[in-house]
Amino acid sequence: MMDDDDCRRTAGRLTSYVDDGLPAAERVELEGHLDHCAPCRSDARRESGGRHLLRDQARALTDAPLPPGLRTRCEALAREHAAAAIPRGLSIRRFASMTAVVTLVMGFFLFSLATHQSDTVLAAQLTADHAKCFRLFANSDAPDKDARALEQELADKYGWDLRVPASSAADGIHLIGARLCLYADGSLPHVMYRVGGHDVSLYVLDGVTRAAADLVSLGHRSHIWTAGRRTYVLVSPIAAGDISAATRYVMAEAR
Repeated sequence: MMDDDDCRRTAGRLTSYVDDGLPAAERVELEGHLDHCAPCRSDARRESGGRHLLRDQARALTDAPLPPGLRTRCEALAREHAAAAIPRGLSIRRFASMTAVVTLVMGFFLFSLATHQSDTVLAAQLTADHAKCFRLFANSDAPDKDARALEQELADKYGWDLRVPASSAADGIHLIGARLCLYADGSLPHVMYRVGGHDVSLYVLDGVTRAAADLVSLGHRSHIWTAGRRTYVLVSPIAAGDISAATRYVMAEAR
């Protein structure tokens, strides 16, 4: 049986691994773990698949409209941090003109900075991740998942102490899965639901506090709230209409 700490370390480095960003020694160590751990090997294949999909769809994504003010904010951040942040040979003009959706999901440094400072950028990043994860990893025809079993899985695999809101027939919400996703320069839990036939995501930012907000980005609504030392973001398509009952339920249950 593989050591849980080894699996957690591997999970935390998969994003860098599939982007060829690990030092050679760490890459060898991680690949040695993957050779002997089927669950982590499966996670690596899924993470790699997500990266290939985003690269294949990059041209189509360039037609997606930018959220209001996003380019201006990111260009300002780029100017402030250019000396330390932008690699030699990459101009600010070229760096800042990259399409918001692709750049956010691929986790480039500019949007890591912007995500920490802007709810608009955070909403855009999580909306893009929401679309990727449901396309690649969700099985909406599968039976509802057991919330307590998912909590245990998140604890065992990633070391997260998280209360996952269970399915609720009364509120029209069905729990279909949970996984680790990229956030700025780190990772976070992503809990996946179906509400009225629509894909809905709950993201949990640990140790982060933000003011409550409702934003619309890329055809989706992001409802942001903070409880204790955690910020929660519920992402749903505008086409889902009024999901206030499901939103109130998740806000009451998430811990």
